[in-house]
Amino acid sequence: MRRLTIAGSVLVLAFVLALPASGARSASKTYLAAAQQGVADIHAHWWNASAGWYNDTYNGQPPSMPLARLWSAYPLFETLVGIELAQPTAANKKALTNFADQAASLYWNPNVKPYGGYGYYPGMTSAQANVYYDDSGWWGLAFIDAYQASHNPAYLADARRAMRFIVGSGWDSKLGGGTWWDTFHHHKTIEPLAAAIMIGTRLYTLDNDKWALGWAQKMLTWANAHSFNQKQGLYQRSATDNTVMDYVQGLMATANWELCKALKQPAMCTKAQQVANASLSVFGQNLNWAPMYDVVYLQWMLEYYKESGDARFYTLAVHNAARAQSEALNESGYYLNNWQGKPLADGLGEEASNLELFAWLAASPPPS
Repeated sequence: MRRLTIAGSVLVLAFVLALPASGARSASKTYLAAAQQGVADIHAHWWNASAGWYNDTYNGQPPSMPLARLWSAYPLFETLVGIELAQPTAANKKALTNFADQAASLYWNPNVKPYGGYGYYPGMTSAQANVYYDDSGWWGLAFIDAYQASHNPAYLADARRAMRFIVGSGWDSKLGGGTWWDTFHHHKTIEPLAAAIMIGTRLYTLDNDKWALGWAQKMLTWANAHSFNQKQGLYQRSATDNTVMDYVQGLMATANWELCKALKQPAMCTKAQQVANASLSVFGQNLNWAPMYDVVYLQWMLEYYKESGDARFYTLAVHNAARAQSEALNESGYYLNNWQGKPLADGLGEEASNLELFAWLAASPPPS
């Protein structure tokens, strides 16, 4: 059993807001230590030395496709970003850039039409492969974050090519808009649309990319008109599917807020606040989907908190970090349970998503 790094973790995390400034700083260090210990454990138990990359699961890798799917590797990518943001050091930056540089090449399929896109499995380069637009969305978001942590402009280019893939062939220009789930066009869904809106927003605010801004505005306008659930006050999966997903709201609330500030359009700030309020009402304090998805919501609502000052979302992240330590941690010391303490899977994504939450809390200043 591995050594746990958060002594009295539930109390430490749940009561961090009541601490004086010195105690809040100590809690941030505790989050950081937990994330760093977890990354070391991942390297010890999920690393595939012969392949030079991570396995998808801890036990029983299939011999034909043992390596991490992109969605499984995404929370580890974001964990390394959060660690570098929380503690900028040469070692942390090197760990991040080593991962990001490999991520940019391992998952890139240059042969999928018309621009290439990020595939779900390393080395998948067939022109006939079915490539999922949301995978490119998650990688694009991670490269945006990697740029902000490392200031390496190559990562903006990596994010831009993810967005170009989504809007270049994922946007349904023939039937009035919306984004496809995959290159085989099985159905439309909002996940790649929300990711592309956030990528485009950051490409504009960080790099003055007018092309990206134009697409972000176009897609957001479409979503407001065709994919907004008026009853719940949240963005739904598509014009014909009223499913609402928490991480989509995190992206859309933050994108609305950032565009409001960048373009000086107060109505967008109002929209962001409405989505944020509705998210708290619909999803509550005890998130109950799965850490891999819920933590994306928490990460982007932490961004919203840092920009808007709405401390409810720092509290929300702290609350669920306490649940991660008390419920997601299994008897072997890995974060492989769900939020209710039931075994979930032994995947890299399950383990790393909890570490991502710790890392981004460490990188987020507590409310004053």
